[in-house]
Amino acid sequence: MDFVLRTLLLVGLGVLGLLPSVPSVSAQTPPPSPSGSAQTPPPSYRIGVDDVLAVSVWDNKELDETAFVRPDGKISLPLIGEIQAAGLTVTELASQLNDLYGKTVKGAQATVLIKSINSRPVFFLGGVGKPGPMQLTQDLTLLQAVSMAGGLIPTADIESAFILRGDQRIAVDFVKLIQKGDVSQNIKLMPRDTIVIPIADVVYLQGEVKTPGQLKLTKDLTLVKAIAQAGGFTPLAAPRRVDIVRIQGDKKETIRVNVNDIMSDSGSVQDIPLQANDIIVVPQRLF
Repeated sequence: MDFVLRTLLLVGLGVLGLLPSVPSVSAQTPPPSPSGSAQTPPPSYRIGVDDVLAVSVWDNKELDETAFVRPDGKISLPLIGEIQAAGLTVTELASQLNDLYGKTVKGAQATVLIKSINSRPVFFLGGVGKPGPMQLTQDLTLLQAVSMAGGLIPTADIESAFILRGDQRIAVDFVKLIQKGDVSQNIKLMPRDTIVIPIADVVYLQGEVKTPGQLKLTKDLTLVKAIAQAGGFTPLAAPRRVDIVRIQGDKKETIRVNVNDIMSDSGSVQDIPLQANDIIVVPQRLF
């Protein structure tokens, strides 16, 4: 009976929080992760040249090491020396390290983390929000990578993009991809691809249009189309006296256009194709 009472008393004290808590101990405590931030690519990711690894051995802090994968694909570690890392997954490398460290460290449990992925760059040039290098930590298509690079900017020439892959030049038409759903344009990227999205030429609209400013020059952009893309004329516009200012080298030319004649039903006056850096000036009408 005394044993039962003592047991109930101890349980009651534990519930009330009057006894110190004792941490539970599992049969095998897993090794801690190496210090410092690490990237978490998918398990299938294979280590490459220039990647940075964090290697640790459980209960042997003196063996913790930040290892850089050299151009020959190897890393150098305490007790082991050189070992091939490039081409292996972190699980495969950790298994090899367990075998090698196990020769000198009883029950060695090695952990490998990737601190920095530097071996799978792609490069964005031109019309994206964040041009520059990006690491392919996983398989990405062109659209996925463009989204991660900040998307296409308004002045991107989306009909003239291309990918440089070694000596190969792969044309990409974002109009077909995005507007027409041509998935053949959504190319799977490879390490060291360079994605070039040219910045398009522009034209400028000033004066009595609803949204003055610059417009991207497309292959079929005309005066009337540009005015329409700018929201059309304001109520104060003088469509009979629109000027196109065109500068070519040292020469400046002003073309006076009656837009009403172009838009008339007779069709006797043709719309005017625009050129790079044309300035369209829409004046106020005279009262």
